[in-house]
Amino acid sequence: MEAILRAEPGWEERLAGALRRIERPIPVDPRFAPRDAGAANPGRYDRAAFPPARAAATLLLLYPDHDGELTVPLTVRHADLRSHAGEVSLPGGAVEAGDADRAAAALREAHEEVGVEPASVRLLGNLDDVWIPVSNYQVRPFVAAMTERPRLIPQASEVAAVMELPIRRLLAPEAVDEEEIEVRGYRLRAAVYRYAGERIWGATARTLAMFAQVAREAGRGT
Repeated sequence: MEAILRAEPGWEERLAGALRRIERPIPVDPRFAPRDAGAANPGRYDRAAFPPARAAATLLLLYPDHDGELTVPLTVRHADLRSHAGEVSLPGGAVEAGDADRAAAALREAHEEVGVEPASVRLLGNLDDVWIPVSNYQVRPFVAAMTERPRLIPQASEVAAVMELPIRRLLAPEAVDEEEIEVRGYRLRAAVYRYAGERIWGATARTLAMFAQVAREAGRGT
C-alpha cells in the first residue's frame, strides 16, 4: 500500500488492475447515502418517481504532490451558485452534445474547471455510477493519473478554491464520521470526510469511498 500512497513506479498499473478486478458494485459504507435525520426508519429517494436521469461524469485525478504523496484535487464551489453551492466536488458535469462519451465529458470538465489538459491525463478506469437525486444526474466517476502535479487553474465563475486531498487521508481509521447536514430546510444525516476545514459529503464522499476500496485492493501484497 505504501508504494501506491507514495506514488512509486508502477502505481498507475496497480490501480488500473484493481479497477478491473474489484467486486462490482464496489462495497461502500451505506452511511454515505444521505438520509432523513428525523426519520425513525430512514428512507431513500424513490428513483422510480423520477424521470430518466441525465448522464454526467466526474474526474478523480491522481498525481504525486510536492512531497511525493498520491493526491486528488477537489473543487470548492462558489457559495452563490444555484446548485450545490459551497460544496466540495470532483471536477465534472453533464455530458454535452459535443462529447464523444462520458470519459470525454469528464476530461472536458476537468479542463474547464481546473485547467487540466486532457492530453496529459491517462485514464485508468471508472468507478460505479452515482445517482444524485437533487439534480437527477447519473454520474460516472473516472479515475485518471498524471505523473506530475499539474498547474491547477480554478474557473473563476464556478470554483472558489481547489483543495488537494492526500489519498492517505481516505484510508485512515478515523477518516469517516457521521454528521447532520442542513440542505434546503431539510435535516440529513450522512457519512462525511473532513479535510482542511471543509466537509466532503454526498456523491463526492461516496466516490472517494469507492476509490478507497480500490486503493486497498491495489495495495494488497505491496
